[in-house]
Amino acid sequence: MNLPEKISTSIRMNVAKRKLDSRKIDITSGNPLEQWGVAKIKKDIGKDKELKQLFGDQNLNRSDIKAYKLLKLKELIDYVSDNSPFYKELYAKEGLNSSQINTYEDLAKIPLTDQDKLAAHPYHFLCVSRKEIAREFTSSGTTNMLKRVAYTQGELLEIVDSVISGLKMAGMSSNNDTLQIMYPTITATWDPGLVLSRACDLAGFRSVINDSVDAQSQIDTIKENGTTVIIGTSSFIYDFSVAANKIQNVTDLGIKKIICSSEPLTDTMKMVIESVWGCKAVRQWGMTELGLANAIECEGQDGLHVNNPDFLIEVIDPQTGEVLPSGKEGELVVTTLRRRCMPLIRYRTRDISAIYDEKCSCGAHLDQRIMNVKRMEDHNSSN
Repeated sequence: MNLPEKISTSIRMNVAKRKLDSRKIDITSGNPLEQWGVAKIKKDIGKDKELKQLFGDQNLNRSDIKAYKLLKLKELIDYVSDNSPFYKELYAKEGLNSSQINTYEDLAKIPLTDQDKLAAHPYHFLCVSRKEIAREFTSSGTTNMLKRVAYTQGELLEIVDSVISGLKMAGMSSNNDTLQIMYPTITATWDPGLVLSRACDLAGFRSVINDSVDAQSQIDTIKENGTTVIIGTSSFIYDFSVAANKIQNVTDLGIKKIICSSEPLTDTMKMVIESVWGCKAVRQWGMTELGLANAIECEGQDGLHVNNPDFLIEVIDPQTGEVLPSGKEGELVVTTLRRRCMPLIRYRTRDISAIYDEKCSCGAHLDQRIMNVKRMEDHNSSN
């Protein structure tokens, strides 16, 4: 990289840093992801005259946030009805408009969005011009159904912002921390290692990527870089932990948290990982079409905290579509409240979970939490 390129990159990095609310989070003042969510919502309210009249400058409670999300949903319905060919046609056919959505019970009036619709006609969901697209990702997730999703530059920065707050919740707090990124089995048009390393750069953390399946290579990288936090797919981290335990006692390597992502983490796998490393293994859940990083466990491991300002979460009976009450297990349905490139409304994830409403042991009480996510086929086979 020549000098002008270095200067340009430095300027872009500094501009990006100023836009990140996650950099302002004090991890000693409560759950970092909840703090980040509240900051985002307050910023949203501050920029909208109608929202400012409704909520003012007072501290937000859970009822306020539920009301905010309902208003954002109504706003989103108007937006996609004007800009998304898919939703424009669907809502015109159903005779649906935002004036009909005034309570959470009214959500059932909104048609569900199936994955096959996104897979078959991705650009029918597009709400911006092609020149505004910064990146496009293709993923099959757990369904073997290829889905192409586009993001603007601003949305990509929002993803990085949420990732930083999640890393802080996992215990990364200073430039003395190093995240070791292990995704040797991921093959997709997006690179989780690139997203995570960029998040660390902007947050002031160190990171190292090792995509080797060799356990000794990963251990050597931990020693050489002073790794304190590990992230990777659940199955790889489990296999690596079993193999590493045969090489040496790894509890003295200084790993203070392990983040298991991309796949469900069973209680048995979690128990093995934690016993090998002598630290907690937390679950992370996300989907490419929803923005990659959507929920993560805190230290209390009492459900996964959802990126509060970005998503409205529901759980439905996968057979009937009936909305289920909190605590009842069913299919996760997600609405992307703040996306402008390719918003998804009541998107069926084909993942099974339940919503937790109680205050978390970490002190968070404003965000939605979901229980450990399972794949629908695993859920069906156990019933």
